[in-house]
Amino acid sequence: SPTSPAIGKTLAQTSLRGLTGATVLAIGRGTDSVLVPAGHELLLAGDVLAIAGTHDAVKAARVLIAGEA
Repeated sequence: SPTSPAIGKTLAQTSLRGLTGATVLAIGRGTDSVLVPAGHELLLAGDVLAIAGTHDAVKAARVLIAGEA
């Protein structure tokens, strides 16, 4: 979402893995992609994240990235 609180933050700054247990495997960015992104990868509006983990971990990651309570 263009209103995601994760936009402009690095993966490390989102603490996605630590907070949810999910792992970002790749980032789709228009016609490009970032495979196995490092923690310093900046998240941009329009990015599509490929996330792996348990059902609950992926669900929690989606909530965190979307900025939902």
